[in-house]
Amino acid sequence: MFIEQKQRPAKVSRRDAEAKLVECRNKFLGFLRKRLRNPQDAEDVFQDFCLKVLRNHASIKNGERLDAWLGITLRHTLTDHYRRQATRKAWADAYANEAKLTEPETEGVDDTVCRCISVALKELEPAQLELLTRLDLQEEPRIAIAADLAVSQNALRVRVHRARAELKKRITEICPLCGGGRFMQCGSDHSLKGS
Repeated sequence: MFIEQKQRPAKVSRRDAEAKLVECRNKFLGFLRKRLRNPQDAEDVFQDFCLKVLRNHASIKNGERLDAWLGITLRHTLTDHYRRQATRKAWADAYANEAKLTEPETEGVDDTVCRCISVALKELEPAQLELLTRLDLQEEPRIAIAADLAVSQNALRVRVHRARAELKKRITEICPLCGGGRFMQCGSDHSLKGS
């Protein structure tokens, strides 16, 4: 009447898990590359898979089940990747939709915009036009413009002041209403001068 002692199944050691990952690396990566378009994504998922295996290798009770457990873990890791990717896409789409909702409407603006400014800009000296375009339209930093022109910040400030004063003078000559700051209130007669 001996009581049979049940033998506890041996846990899979970390060394065994590492050896299996190294041995089957190409097989696992092949599986992932077939399912993912980007080889870099396949490498990333493989890295996540390896981390899961090394963290949880002790939960495998029987060495014979290691291959099956690795296959299931690999599929779960791939599924997690798809879920993260879908979540990122949903957030990106939501952000894009939010940006569209907060943008001011620009449809039809070209039909109603006063052309006096563009006519006046064309009458500026090329250096003044380039300076105002870079600073006000392209919003380049003053430091970058000053460095590019090889002038000090103060010299740039003077050039900008003179270019804006000249632009205001030209606008006033073309259209007294726009020169007085009442843009969009002038008639197209003024804005079509010089076009």
